[in-house]
Amino acid sequence: MNSLNYFPADSYWHLRDPRLKLLVVIGGTTLALTENRLGGQLFLLIVVGGLYLSAQLPWKRGWRTLLTFRWLLLITLLLNLWTGPPVTAFAYLLRLSNILLLSSWLLGVTETLTFIAGLELLLHPFRRVLPVGEIAMVLGLALSFFPLLLEEAGEIMLAQRARGVNLQAKWSKKIRGLLAMVIPLFIAALRRALAIAQAMEARGYVPGAPRGALYTPQWQKKDTLNAVLTLLLVLVWWGEKFVH
Repeated sequence: MNSLNYFPADSYWHLRDPRLKLLVVIGGTTLALTENRLGGQLFLLIVVGGLYLSAQLPWKRGWRTLLTFRWLLLITLLLNLWTGPPVTAFAYLLRLSNILLLSSWLLGVTETLTFIAGLELLLHPFRRVLPVGEIAMVLGLALSFFPLLLEEAGEIMLAQRARGVNLQAKWSKKIRGLLAMVIPLFIAALRRALAIAQAMEARGYVPGAPRGALYTPQWQKKDTLNAVLTLLLVLVWWGEKFVH
């Protein structure tokens, strides 16, 4: 299973309101972006591990997420090792890893339609200045589209290897092989986008028009408690940084 797909389970976090899960990810990402210490990033990694454990997500899901973005992580590490001390370089590596793992956690415990509904409700106060419904729909479609593109890229790569394309050869041949993969992937992406657009038109979608919802998230007392704990964690974290 792809590391960015929804993982069906009956865990504590699967049953929570999508707005709460979005707030948890926003809080965790904020801490990851503002924390420059290696120890702080390590502690945040432990917190993310706790989220995976309480959501009953397999550990290999997080590992596959990091493997999917291994080149981005490696380039980030090498660039920071070149421009700064090793401790800072590994802190930046953990920062990016924490953000990727949080994103994978969110997609693992939240179905696409539920995510769109939660994001639309979360942005509801800004509806007078932003097209909230369209923003939520575009982000939700993008999140559901990305895993499909990864699967499509894997299938194209296997087909290219079957035709004799060697991606481990010299750089010139490797570049030609990558180009041979990018063009079919681009065509496949356009084909999928066209199919989604036609499906939306067939269902009477009109941008900006009011729409009903098949699923309406219900905020519960547990969601309030977790939201307060998340806010307290962020405030305590920042307060500890300012004190030192």
